[in-house]
Amino acid sequence: MGKGRDNAVWTSVRPHLTFDLLDLLEEAASDLRTGDGEGGVDSYLAVLPSLRIALTHKSAALENPALEHNERLEFLGDALLQAKVSEALFLRFPDRDEGYLTVARSALVNTDSLAAIGSDLGLDRHLVLGQGERSSGGAKKRTILAGAFEAVVAAIWYDVGLEAAATAIDRTVLADLERLDLEVPLLDAKSQLQIHFAKAGLEAPLYSAEMAGPQHAPKFIARVTLDGGASFTGRGGSKKEAEQRAARAALDSLTSGGTSGA
Repeated sequence: MGKGRDNAVWTSVRPHLTFDLLDLLEEAASDLRTGDGEGGVDSYLAVLPSLRIALTHKSAALENPALEHNERLEFLGDALLQAKVSEALFLRFPDRDEGYLTVARSALVNTDSLAAIGSDLGLDRHLVLGQGERSSGGAKKRTILAGAFEAVVAAIWYDVGLEAAATAIDRTVLADLERLDLEVPLLDAKSQLQIHFAKAGLEAPLYSAEMAGPQHAPKFIARVTLDGGASFTGRGGSKKEAEQRAARAALDSLTSGGTSGA
């Protein structure tokens, strides 16, 4: 999945999809598929041979080397999502600058958003996972669901065509584009920092974090490094909280005209 995709805030509640994976596949491959679809996902494999790979997680391939896992398709799907969503935002918001469009795209295609779509589609019921991953609840993990959705988009693109894949994106990721609230400020510190550097034409801030303290009560220390070398730290009970505090420290320094890190 793409870099920096958790650095934005979606300003409206995303509506649940009212259809599942089979409905999405039916629309994508209806002109190609034969049969009545009663075989579920398997009934689409003749015209969507990449679908089986798209639904196979790396953990399954590690246990059975004969299987091909979905990471390459995930890479391809990520690229298509980035391009399609960028185009949609470019056309939908002609008066918005690059910084806003970057954050809006991140909000649409971050791990949480794509995982929610994957859950709505019921991808967890079709995933092929290793025994250990499945027993630990892997079918419900955000990263696995998000990656599988990207891979499914890529499978439709690769096996059916770009138009079918674009339609699948329109029905899922872009279904709630009109709900993006232009009047609600993006108050998330990481988002504000990203916008600041995008507007200035500088490299995006880089984050790193480490855990400290006992396992039962972990604390996280995050560092954000800015274009130019200045860095700032933040501490919190989660990695996300620590990164937000590091970003806030950087913003406070930029606002006050400071350049030194903490």
